[in-house]
This record gives sequence, structure tokens and C-alpha cells, in this order.
Amino acid sequence: MNDFESDFLKRQYPNLDTKGAYKQFLTELSNGKTEYWKEISKSSREYLKESDLRLEIYRVPDSIWIERDPKKLTLSYSAVPMLKIKRKYLMPDGTFGYSTSESSFRYKEPIDEDSIIESRKNWIDINYVGSYTRALNSISNKSRYLIGYLDIREAAGTIDPFIIAKQMLESKVDLNDYFIKRLIITEIVY
Repeated sequence: MNDFESDFLKRQYPNLDTKGAYKQFLTELSNGKTEYWKEISKSSREYLKESDLRLEIYRVPDSIWIERDPKKLTLSYSAVPMLKIKRKYLMPDGTFGYSTSESSFRYKEPIDEDSIIESRKNWIDINYVGSYTRALNSISNKSRYLIGYLDIREAAGTIDPFIIAKQMLESKVDLNDYFIKRLIITEIVY
């Protein structure tokens, strides 16, 4: 959070205080102005990507492949190739958990498997059993916004950052609140 505030927000909005900078960031994001995303600290993104914190928050792709063998497909009645993603996440006891999903994809023969697989490498999902989600659920009564947000997150999974930003602004969340700032960092920025 400190890196985002002291690096990105200060550079992007030098004439605003921290609360005003957060509000302007959410406003621009909810209006589709995202050309500055590349300005967000690359070192912080890399740190999160390599740390176990990412696996606390998300289930991240561990391996991705296109399965053609109907015997290995969940929808075994299908002769259509399916994209399979094995995701890794951190369990509350510190061990790693794994889950596998299967989905169809648009394709034309010949299939460019490498580009399909490459496009899914950043498809994360929520780690519903991790400490991060459990902590959010334990403090959900602290904010009306948080209660609604967690309900939507539980039903829909990851939520588009544009929608989160718009909902935060409409709900007039307290941008000085520690937990709201954490949500902005974890659910929108990184």
C-alpha cells in the first residue's frame, strides 16, 4: 500500500492529498481511463507475483493445456477440445492446494494452441479458503460496502476493476479506511 501511495498516486496526482488521489484514481478507472496502468510500480507487481501473498488471495494458473481425449474430459460426451487450467493456491495450514477447471474456447482449425494458452496465463480466480478471504469475511460487518462486495465476489468470482471502482464511488466508501485501501490495492491495482 505504501508503495502505491508514495510512488504511483504521488506521481499521478501530485496536487492531491492521499484521499483525493484515491478518489481521482477510482473516478478515472470507472470512466475507462486506464492508459496509466503501466505507470504502477513494476517492482511491486513483481513482488506480489512472486510472493505467497498472491497465492493467499488468488488461485493462479499452474499449468494450462488443451485436452482432446474425451476420456479425460469432465464433459465426456463432448468431442470438442477443452481448455484445462490447473490452479495453485495456499491453504490455511500453509500447504498448497490445487484445482482444475475445464472450459470451452473459440477456435478455428488449425488451432493456435500457444496463443490460446498464453492468453490464459493471467486468468486468476479467488482463493476462497485462504487467509485473505477469511479475514475479509471476518471484518465484513465493518462496512456496508464490504458486505455487498463480498456477496458479489462469492457469487461471481473475480470482479472487473472498473466495476469495483464504480461501486466504491457510488457507495461513497471511506477512502481513509485501512480495509478499503487494502481492497483497492489487492482487488484493483495488483
